[in-house]
Amino acid sequence: MNTPPTIDGLTPSALVTPLSAAELADTLAQAAADGLKVAPIGGGTALALGNPPERVDLALSTLALNGVLDYEPSDLVLSVAAGARFADVQALLAGHGQTLPLDPPGDAAATIGGLIATALAGPRRLGSGTLRDLLIGIAVAHPAGIVTKSGGMVVKNVTGFDLPRLYHGSLGTLGVIVSANLKVLPRARAEATLIARVVALDDALAAADRVRASRLRPVALEAALVDGAWFAAVRLEGRPATVATLAAEAAGLLESDTETLHGTDSAAWWRRYVAHQAVHAAPDEALLRFAVRPRATADLVRAVLRAVDGSGAIPRAVMASVGVGTVIVRAALDPEGAAATLSSLTATISPIADHVTVIAAPPAWKRGLDVWGGAPQTLDVMRALKSHFDPERVLNPGRFAGRI
Repeated sequence: MNTPPTIDGLTPSALVTPLSAAELADTLAQAAADGLKVAPIGGGTALALGNPPERVDLALSTLALNGVLDYEPSDLVLSVAAGARFADVQALLAGHGQTLPLDPPGDAAATIGGLIATALAGPRRLGSGTLRDLLIGIAVAHPAGIVTKSGGMVVKNVTGFDLPRLYHGSLGTLGVIVSANLKVLPRARAEATLIARVVALDDALAAADRVRASRLRPVALEAALVDGAWFAAVRLEGRPATVATLAAEAAGLLESDTETLHGTDSAAWWRRYVAHQAVHAAPDEALLRFAVRPRATADLVRAVLRAVDGSGAIPRAVMASVGVGTVIVRAALDPEGAAATLSSLTATISPIADHVTVIAAPPAWKRGLDVWGGAPQTLDVMRALKSHFDPERVLNPGRFAGRI
């Protein structure tokens, strides 16, 4: 990355790539002294996430902070610099039969720090949770020129445990993550994916619900519309014999013509599927995420599709994580009046969903709209941290919830 990237229509005047955590903190302090506004950048895979920034003068890349700081395979813990690419970390862990059980969009180029800051998680959140559940320690640089640390390298370490989690999903507004300590898990010996092609949404939901109500414990369970076709997808992991038994049971529960993929073919299918959730939008589309309690997922996805249809938008992809309660929709909108349509669409679903987020859309459509919907419960704590560590609002002003 040699030139500053464009962030929701704004291009910083310069890009800097500090070589150490201390240099990064010094850069922030100098920016604060000069009255500059700074946008932290990792792999650049989620620059469309958030409200359009109020102002951006300087892009700050973490890519030079890319080393493994400590790794104890026997203890299942890893400390890594924030700019390390997720794919590289996974390759290192695989050599020891371990993994970070995540499948976020943009995983090949995404950095560990970026994934923490954006809180992006893919379908295997059902079985494995999010990066928040794996985060046990963190180091963060602030515009005061200091680096703060909390948590540790021990999974049972309680000291400061909540603070690392607070940075998860804060979009770089509370500080720039420079390193993270993570617990890792043993890698499954086998995996299988079953894809049941069906005619309509209700068929996909019914198939997924039968799996959800069974003794099976899939790591991902989806009812989706992709490339014009509805399907239900089930991902299973474990020992080879166990996966074979569970796959046979899942095939019976899906009750339709089912394709079964194993091993690397299964993993590759999910990478292609998650790519439809990538944080970008064509000039005529928006990517939205809706969340509700898992048992209400079917009602939510039906309501979302009714609202999308009523707005005149055309769904290009619909991805419902049945056991999690999230629905992600990529929809095409008529550019004429699209901002009003997007605002109306989110307002229509807000009373039904617990959370409504515009993940990506053309910048002009997002102006005047808080893309995060309702404020998170932790917003007051975040405001207090922002006021303490970044009183001049140097970092990503306006991009996060509550426009902090």
